[in-house]
Amino acid sequence: MSKVPERSVGQYEIQLKDVDDHLLPATIELGCRDWTEDSGRCTECRISLQWAGGVIENTDWHFFESFKKVREQLSLHSLLPVCYGASRRVILTGMGIDMALGRKVYRVGEEGQLIRPTVDIFKTGDDVEPVSVKDQEIFQDEWWKLFRK
Repeated sequence: MSKVPERSVGQYEIQLKDVDDHLLPATIELGCRDWTEDSGRCTECRISLQWAGGVIENTDWHFFESFKKVREQLSLHSLLPVCYGASRRVILTGMGIDMALGRKVYRVGEEGQLIRPTVDIFKTGDDVEPVSVKDQEIFQDEWWKLFRK
């Protein structure tokens, strides 16, 4: 781990959905460290999610991966975030990782087309369909097989 100080990257208010479809307010705080070593660029992207039931925090090399870890821990409480980062029909591309540290994804239309512009993973819309990490990964794997040959 680097001794580079973490910089704040933002804060979001989101909703969590429980098994009875009740919505619970939550706050997400983002922090990031970025430094260079002999081996190249290193990044740590931290997400801290706080709701009435507690705090979950995780770090990975980009925010989408960090958020997947947070979501897996939330699932132990039977909670799903209601935002694009937890929605079924989204695709993270290399550009979304490189340019936005995994905070931007494409939505996928009914015909499999990518909908532009990209959206922030912590924002929400009428097309958000919260699912488990596993279900999201299944959709993404199938999409890549069918539409990126």
